[in-house]
Amino acid sequence: MLKLKKIQMLGFKSFCDRTEVQLAGTGLAAVVGPNGCGKSNIADAITWVLGEQSAKSLRGIKMEDVIFAGTRDRKPLGMAEVSLTLVDPEVYDGNTLAEGESEIVGDHTVTSIDTASDWDESALRAEAAQESEEAVADAQPGTTYEAEGPAKKLAEAEASETSATNNVVLKIRRRKFGRSPVRAGEITVTRRLFRSGDSEYLLNGKICRLRDIQDIFMGTGLGGETYAIIGQERIGQLLSSKPLDRRGIIEEAAGITRFKTKKRLAELRLESAKQNLSRVNDIFEEVTRQMGVLKRQAAKAERYTALREELRGKLRIVIASRLTQMDAEQAITAAEITRLGALIDAQATELDTMDAEHSTGVERGYQLDSEIRESAAKANTSAVELERIAARTAANADRVA
Repeated sequence: MLKLKKIQMLGFKSFCDRTEVQLAGTGLAAVVGPNGCGKSNIADAITWVLGEQSAKSLRGIKMEDVIFAGTRDRKPLGMAEVSLTLVDPEVYDGNTLAEGESEIVGDHTVTSIDTASDWDESALRAEAAQESEEAVADAQPGTTYEAEGPAKKLAEAEASETSATNNVVLKIRRRKFGRSPVRAGEITVTRRLFRSGDSEYLLNGKICRLRDIQDIFMGTGLGGETYAIIGQERIGQLLSSKPLDRRGIIEEAAGITRFKTKKRLAELRLESAKQNLSRVNDIFEEVTRQMGVLKRQAAKAERYTALREELRGKLRIVIASRLTQMDAEQAITAAEITRLGALIDAQATELDTMDAEHSTGVERGYQLDSEIRESAAKANTSAVELERIAARTAANADRVA
């Protein structure tokens, strides 16, 4: 039988600072206070840390309402955390106290506070707020710290080598969890909720699943909808509940819920195994039907491989003969190219000679043309002179007559 030892709350509803409620584990424990001081929030914290998923059961609209929403003097926190510590009296050794833990003796708590010294309430509140902010920052899922020791030296060496080539620095970072030492017979269950929507369950400081926590408390009466936690409205619900609901409470009190849950999970696994077996049989039948088709395809593939190899051999022969023929044609073409080159050189020489003769003939033509123009000019002059002489002769003949 587990006994409740202490409750630690941080950022849950009205508990903005880290608050710890320690219980002696014997007799009755009563929380007394005026209306609105947060008595019901302690019961809600116990219900919430045990896995309650309904925000309405926690007197809220949505699950983020359990996070401290802030006041006029305090800003809202980014996380709500509740830790529940239970002990097994048969195994737990209560003689040794953990670090920072006080001892409950009778109705008084042994602490180290000097009641005679003066204290500043505003300074204490500021210090508590700072501690809360640091605790929330350390618990964030993205918070990491650099590795120390040999791993850090190795990471720095690798980072220096990498930065020398690609200018990239690599560092080893690990998630930091504030785990407290665990003693025999002690169980610490922690639940965290962040404003980003992330949620964590921790068992003795290690991240676990909600199913792990439910398996631990199954059959003990602890849980979100069990009989161990009864609020004011739950009494009427229990009295006016349906027979099936009442039967569930009785079975939980009798301790057979764990076995029924295991039976249900085993039946679900059997049903899943049956479905998997049915799928295996269907797959086996389908594969059996496809074996003939696959055999024919395999025979075709083998024939295709043989024909492809034969084709490649024949192609090699054809390509070799074609290369020989092309080599012979290349030799003939090279000889023809040489002959045509020589012919082109001869014709180019002859063309140069003819070009020189043409240039000489053009010069001779220009010379003859010049001579023709000069002869034409002389002929014109002689014709004019002849006409003049003829006219003179006619005139003389007329005078003689």
